[in-house]
Amino acid sequence: MLLGGRHYRERRGGARFTPGDGLCNDPLPPTTAPTVLPLIPLALYLVAATLACRSARRAPDARPWAAAGVAAAALVAHALVLFRAIDTAHGLSLAVTDSASLVGWVIGATTLAAMLPARLAALPAALFALAGLLAAGTGVLAGFSEIHAPQWEITAHIALAALAAGWLSIAALVVLLIAWQDSRLRARQPLGVLSLLPPLETLETALFRALGAGFVVLTFVLLTGLFYVQDAIAQHLAHKMVLAIVAWLVFGVLLWGRHRYGWRGRRALRFTIAGFVILALAYFGSKFVLENLLGRHWG
Repeated sequence: MLLGGRHYRERRGGARFTPGDGLCNDPLPPTTAPTVLPLIPLALYLVAATLACRSARRAPDARPWAAAGVAAAALVAHALVLFRAIDTAHGLSLAVTDSASLVGWVIGATTLAAMLPARLAALPAALFALAGLLAAGTGVLAGFSEIHAPQWEITAHIALAALAAGWLSIAALVVLLIAWQDSRLRARQPLGVLSLLPPLETLETALFRALGAGFVVLTFVLLTGLFYVQDAIAQHLAHKMVLAIVAWLVFGVLLWGRHRYGWRGRRALRFTIAGFVILALAYFGSKFVLENLLGRHWG
């Protein structure tokens, strides 16, 4: 990311280099944050998931207040642990696992906001479990820090990118649950724990709402991101940009097909998973290779 002008960057606890220096051969240092702390939000998310399942089993139409209360505590703990990991003496530092943790926080917050007004049965349990798994990785990998505090435009861009990734991750999980539920129904096999999920129609509604919202935010992220690109090759952004645009096209075609032809089922599954995998490679894949294998940074 460009913050304007010539900046120096540091990795957590370590070496300083300029953008023109190329490879940094020093080993990436581990994070200084205690690795036990991310287990706190993980445990709280799992408790919230358990309570959501229990509520869905006992009274599917009841509002899961207990699960919502624990989930709120999990979100607070998650935010504190994440901020402790990324707030360094030289500015914010988002490693790959920290970025995934931020996406997990979005998933948890969105689930909490939706679970009370809507009747989602045990769906929040699966989403809280995913948020907890992503929270558990906070601070595991080392990242690069900007010496100068980021401008509000960059901060807003990162927040919107996390929002888009979070909502599209929800869509990916929901479509996998739909496919699993549908396959067991077609095979006339017992649903087991899947019987605690909402009906397929409700799941499909949640799927396309998450896809639509994520697509709108992703569109805005791509458009605003162009303002920070001066030389995509020199800034190591070419792969990220191409893959993100391809993912945007995949999601756009799916939403158009849904609106025009009523696409659903396996076609929705293929497009959603394809778009999600491409988008994950665009950000997490390229970021991991660039920072953790090549020792470079965007910008």
